[in-house]
Amino acid sequence: MDYFGYAGKELYIDLTDGVIEEKPLNLDMAVKFLGGMGIQQRLLYDLLKPGTDPYSPENPIIIGSGPLTGTGAPGSPRVMGTTKYPETGAIGSAGGAMRFGFMLKFAGYDHIIITGKASKPVYIKIVNDDVKICDATHLWGKDIVETTENLWDVYGDCGVIAMGQAGEHLGNLAQAACDLGSSLGRGGLAGIMGSKNLKALVASGTGSIKIANAERFNKARETLFEGAKRYAYHGDIVRYGIMQSWANYRVQFGYTKNRTLVPDLKIIDKGIGFEAYKKLGKTAFGCPSCFIADKEIVEMRSGRFKGLKWSTAAYLNAAILSTRLDLKDSGEAVKFGEVTDRLGIDQLGFSDLLDFIFTLHEQGTIGRSDVGGLPLKRGDIDVVLTWLEKTANREGFGNVIADSWQGLMNAFGEDLIKNSTAVIKGREGIWEPRISGLGTNEFAQLTYPRGPNAESGGSGLYALNQPIETVRRHAERMGMSKEAIDRSFDSPLKINIGRFVTSSEHWLALFNSLGICNRHVNNRFYHIDIIAELYSAATGIDLSPQELIKYSERVWNLFKMINVREGFSKKDDEPPEVWFQPMVTHEGKELYMMDYYKTRRLTREDVEQWLRDYYNERGWNIETGIPTKEKLVELGLEEMIPSLQKK
Repeated sequence: MDYFGYAGKELYIDLTDGVIEEKPLNLDMAVKFLGGMGIQQRLLYDLLKPGTDPYSPENPIIIGSGPLTGTGAPGSPRVMGTTKYPETGAIGSAGGAMRFGFMLKFAGYDHIIITGKASKPVYIKIVNDDVKICDATHLWGKDIVETTENLWDVYGDCGVIAMGQAGEHLGNLAQAACDLGSSLGRGGLAGIMGSKNLKALVASGTGSIKIANAERFNKARETLFEGAKRYAYHGDIVRYGIMQSWANYRVQFGYTKNRTLVPDLKIIDKGIGFEAYKKLGKTAFGCPSCFIADKEIVEMRSGRFKGLKWSTAAYLNAAILSTRLDLKDSGEAVKFGEVTDRLGIDQLGFSDLLDFIFTLHEQGTIGRSDVGGLPLKRGDIDVVLTWLEKTANREGFGNVIADSWQGLMNAFGEDLIKNSTAVIKGREGIWEPRISGLGTNEFAQLTYPRGPNAESGGSGLYALNQPIETVRRHAERMGMSKEAIDRSFDSPLKINIGRFVTSSEHWLALFNSLGICNRHVNNRFYHIDIIAELYSAATGIDLSPQELIKYSERVWNLFKMINVREGFSKKDDEPPEVWFQPMVTHEGKELYMMDYYKTRRLTREDVEQWLRDYYNERGWNIETGIPTKEKLVELGLEEMIPSLQKK
């Protein structure tokens, strides 16, 4: 059978018995669920028994890419990791990038389905059709950089997914890395790898992906490249990557100490932000087929950490998160980012947790004896590094931090945590609506089945205060129907975020399923018409833009239903109490949560009404917040009705 766009095979690897089985890709299933995130969720629905412990050998890890990865479609390196994540207990599909997805498909495989537990440390080697479970005893205890470079030395031109010490010790904050340029699996994917004694995966292939209609495909691809060349800020993005959007993201992420105090942004910009960033040494690199080399190796040119090099997807995250811990300058930010990446610790989650602990100490709620004697001095990079090492190795109170917010709830009480932080589905929110306003990124933290994540709102309103005409064009670009647009913009606040975010989520499902990078520097050039052309030309399966959006809706409902089966419902979508409490600026001004355009302060009733509008727009039960039987039938998901009836 000929496959176009898809590689055509799947690998089933049982680490317990050492059995490796190759199966043909079920093309009907691949088409129905698009690939990538969609097919991985569908496979997991069949493979995972509800209620399974995430660290159980029976919890599968599924890794692979969608039909556009490896075709040469611009910015399509997306590799997905689907499993039941220990931090939140939810099932989700994490996205990474770099070369692993390409190499896996060039070796002939769309997905790897990994179950069981090896009796000793191993890594999986896939070099074309040479697939083996290899001894990794010599790699155990090494960090991600050491592990990746070791495997590059052995296999040369290959893609590597590796974990560090945090994964070996089954940390809920442990994430893996792809080729030292992209993280994978925030929420504990690397911890699950550790529970299986799986240190890494290596993929290398010399094959290629067949294109059904090369002429049609190339025409659509060139349209995208031409659009990128005409983009007015193309030069700035090439020079600065996503730091080009620093002024926007520093606000949306929330420069705060435990989400309660907003410091002086001018001081931060000078010491650790954009002005400091421009003084760093920088070598840009990117994923295969990328429009723009937006990843970077940064090097410290002066100061205590002079000569330190860090390969990263973005200096931006470390800069923002270091500010929460009062780190002083770009050197300390680079050190923080470099160590978290080596150990395989989620920077976002760790900085939130440590910020909270520092705040409790500053308020007089806890002392050093309450954290096993660990230092509690904010603004000291050596203190932060100590906490990182303890967390990665589960030593002392680091064992509590390794369990994320559930660990702190067990240590200090659930009420203290829930009344003091924006914890949603077991994870603190990323986007801060009291500073930026409640846009799609901020609101979607409530509805994202996996728990709050940077990509929760799809592409969404990732820039602040966009003109309403720009937002309408964005809606059309995402394939929203005229009726959906009219409903979403029928609001005294200009946008009904609850209704609008449903289309942003479909857009995200489309990117994650087809293999397209969702970073705004890539996303902004895509239009639903171009995506339909690329998919149809690559696979030979003609789908209209409207059909693609409907397929994406099917994928999102599957995403929801697999978590409904795990016990999630409307109660898990409730906004946290702290959103309705004021934040205070360094000047003493109180900030309250407002709508996206900041026309008025929002109440809990406002947010809950948007949640009802969200469920209504989706055709779900407004009282329970889950899909109806009618919606599942409409989307061809009848096989999930028994799970709905049990719920």
